[in-house]
Amino acid sequence: MSISALEIVKEFFIINGFYVTRKDNFLIVKNTKNKYKDIEEFIIEKEKVIFIDKAIIKVLAWHTLKFTPSVIKKFYSEIFEITEEKIYKKVKDLLVNNYKKILVIPGLPSNLSLRNESIKIMKEKGINNIILFPTVISGLIERIDERNLYQSQTLEIIRILKFYKFFSEKKFEKLLFEEK
Repeated sequence: MSISALEIVKEFFIINGFYVTRKDNFLIVKNTKNKYKDIEEFIIEKEKVIFIDKAIIKVLAWHTLKFTPSVIKKFYSEIFEITEEKIYKKVKDLLVNNYKKILVIPGLPSNLSLRNESIKIMKEKGINNIILFPTVISGLIERIDERNLYQSQTLEIIRILKFYKFFSEKKFEKLLFEEK
């Protein structure tokens, strides 16, 4: 588990109006704005994050890997730890019921059949949604005002980089969305 990645995802949810607490290697989030509604898409885009009511989030910061079926099978127990009964027992006092199980992952395969197979496996195993790491990062960068000061070290670093134009439109798009 990457503490830095967990912190980035935590700040993403906080800046979008969620109460966030950490329980072991998971984030527990609860929407404070009461705007939640069902999200039909499996992959949540940054504009739809505000519709999540409450969730347990597992951050898988394996930035050099795409979540292909073979990667999912190889790391099966670690990926799907979020769906285990023992995890429910740890968080039930915080979430009660009707919470989503969401993975934050670096990316899915670009090959459509592999992508669909990966999504199918995750759904079958009980994952409600995923958020891609580039979505989290771009969502944070968009929400940061380079003229404000932030209490969070993570947000301050992003603010400074944004102030000095390290996130120009072209660089930003290339950095986050160009296939490697």
